[in-house]
Amino acid sequence: MRNLKLLIVVVCVFFANTGRTQETLKVMYYNLLNFPSTSQERADTLKKIVQHVLPDMFLVNELDNQFGATLILNNALNQNGITHYQQALFVDGPDTDNMLFYNSNKLGLISQNEIQTALRDINEYVLYYKAPDLSTTLDTAFFYMYSCHLKAGSTDPNPDYRLAEAQVFKNYLSGKIGLKNVMFGGDFNFYGSSVSGEPGHNWVLNGGTFPLFDPIDMTGEWHANSFYANIHTQSTRTTSFDGGATGGLDDRFDFVFISNDLQTGANKAKYVDNSYTAIGNDGAHYNTSLLNPSSNGAVPDDVANALYQMSDHLPVYLEIQVGGGVGITDNEYVSSFSFNSTSRELQVFLKNSESQISLTVYDISGKRILYETHSGSEQVKTSFPYLKSGIYIINLRVLGKSTSLKVVVL
Repeated sequence: MRNLKLLIVVVCVFFANTGRTQETLKVMYYNLLNFPSTSQERADTLKKIVQHVLPDMFLVNELDNQFGATLILNNALNQNGITHYQQALFVDGPDTDNMLFYNSNKLGLISQNEIQTALRDINEYVLYYKAPDLSTTLDTAFFYMYSCHLKAGSTDPNPDYRLAEAQVFKNYLSGKIGLKNVMFGGDFNFYGSSVSGEPGHNWVLNGGTFPLFDPIDMTGEWHANSFYANIHTQSTRTTSFDGGATGGLDDRFDFVFISNDLQTGANKAKYVDNSYTAIGNDGAHYNTSLLNPSSNGAVPDDVANALYQMSDHLPVYLEIQVGGGVGITDNEYVSSFSFNSTSRELQVFLKNSESQISLTVYDISGKRILYETHSGSEQVKTSFPYLKSGIYIINLRVLGKSTSLKVVVL
């Protein structure tokens, strides 16, 4: 009878929040090309882009001053009857700066900080989700948002400068306590992912004690490589104006990296599969401008024109699910599961016995404990006798569909 009670406790923990409403947060990072110094009239151009996306968290690079931030807030974001956007405190660091704008109906800003590097600050913004039941549950999702602009240039020693900046940042994360739902984005100026060519990229992912992940897991040599045409972010132009780079879309300079809990939903927020994209990249403009050909398969043509005029970079976008039973997603291939806290035995029942299922176990800090695959059966049965008492996330993935199970070992 004791074993049955333990099992009920585990299942109740997992399903406790399924009646709550889920919501999607839109996140966008964008290099604004020295705004507003080159042309403050571009606020109207930016308006077309942000009103098309309506991001809930909008983080920018190459902002020159507070005047530019005010133009963005008042002339681009809080338009068309919208009044809920707010901005973080502008901090005038060396060279150009970063900034966060956010939807204050959904999010609140708790704190911000500057991480100093040899070239430019990396900015930290900590936000919380204004869950509808926050006043009664006193429980919600928190986000640690970071925005950077690493050293540009393909020749030595610029990759080493980027590495040094990445090391400063990851060492900072390694010294932080209580990190949750981390997103690290901006203009990284990485030409590829090889350790020899771009060691900074590997440091962003694996350096220090806090790993980060590329949501689309697209390693490679992105520069001037048509295989990666649909993820390139720079340059939107082949003609120089407003100081922007030329050369057409042939580089992946802009990224958003995420922490493991955003992959599993362990901390009340979860990356929405397949939502990561470079806004305006339809895969058909490799090595040419965003206006050649003039039609765009990813955004309306007036938005594509605005992207061309606004910056030599494309914004990078992803979605985060919050509220309700985040991490407890419906999966058309998984019908049910059970976990016995005493025997540490997991049973998963599949709807398609021909499918292969990958099973990954993480502890609450995001450290991977186990990875294994199973196939050819309607029932997967495995056990983890060595698990200590605590909370774990079991991620199940079948044919590209992911389900995360939160279990408690007593």
